Amino acid sequence: MLKHQDDLNWLKNLVEKKELNITWVNHTYNHEVNSLPLAENFLLAPGTNLDVEVLENEKLMLKNGLTPSVFFRFPGLVSDKTIVQKIEGYGLIPIGSDAWLAKGQQPNAGSIVLIHGNGNEEIGVRDFIQLLKSKEAEVTNKQWLLFDLRQGLEKGYE
Repeated sequence: MLKHQDDLNWLKNLVEKKELNITWVNHTYNHEVNSLPLAENFLLAPGTNLDVEVLENEKLMLKNGLTPSVFFRFPGLVSDKTIVQKIEGYGLIPIGSDAWLAKGQQPNAGSIVLIHGNGNEEIGVRDFIQLLKSKEAEVTNKQWLLFDLRQGLEKGYE
């Protein structure tokens, strides 16, 4: 949000025009990456202040007119049991991905697909567009859908 304000405004405009329905997911404020092994990287890096990472991002979302959802995605998809429990302590639900397109992971039925559409991951965006083109008939006929995670959450509490 801090570095891509024009892109954020474009997305917000699409929401206003009802062309998109976005679930805004907390992905931390900084999510620093270092050269250490994954067990000491991203949110697991020594000195990480989880309050800052989670709460400052939610404040920034609210400041930008976004309503944060209950979902949280770990930077780099890196976590451990302790940090998952801390995230759940904020009332957030961790989500992952089993199809990170830029890493060559192919989606299957029910996959959660990860794409960075902010210029950091050109290959993922290109692969996703190609995937949509290859499934155009199914998408058009609603035989191949991008599922709304909130629907699963609502069904779990009925």
